[in-house]
Amino acid sequence: MSRVLADASVWARIQQPQVARMLADAIDRDEVVAAAPVVLELLRGARDRADLERRSRQYDALPQVHLDESLETRARHVQLALSWRGYHRGPSAADLLTAVAAEAAGVELWHCDRHFELIAEVTGQPVRRVGR
Repeated sequence: MSRVLADASVWARIQQPQVARMLADAIDRDEVVAAAPVVLELLRGARDRADLERRSRQYDALPQVHLDESLETRARHVQLALSWRGYHRGPSAADLLTAVAAEAAGVELWHCDRHFELIAEVTGQPVRRVGR
């Protein structure tokens, strides 16, 4: 089994049939993991408190990649390496933390955000563009 961490940019495209199918299949195979930066971004889209609580329970049901001090440090190192390449204002904090969480867990990062391609140039981690 190959696990994946789907960024919020992928979840936001769930109305695209290919994306919906890929996510549903990966969830059915218990291959999707979650990380706090993604979940927090997704919960911002809740319509109200009840929707937020329902979504939160759904995301909490996924295996979690927890952030710790070493991942925070790794994110800063990746950000610095990106700055050496001229991208000092490139990926957001959420993107950096999501990427290092996926890297640490050894899972493929699904995204629809060019910043993850830039991050992968530094980290060498597996990423896949999903959706348009």
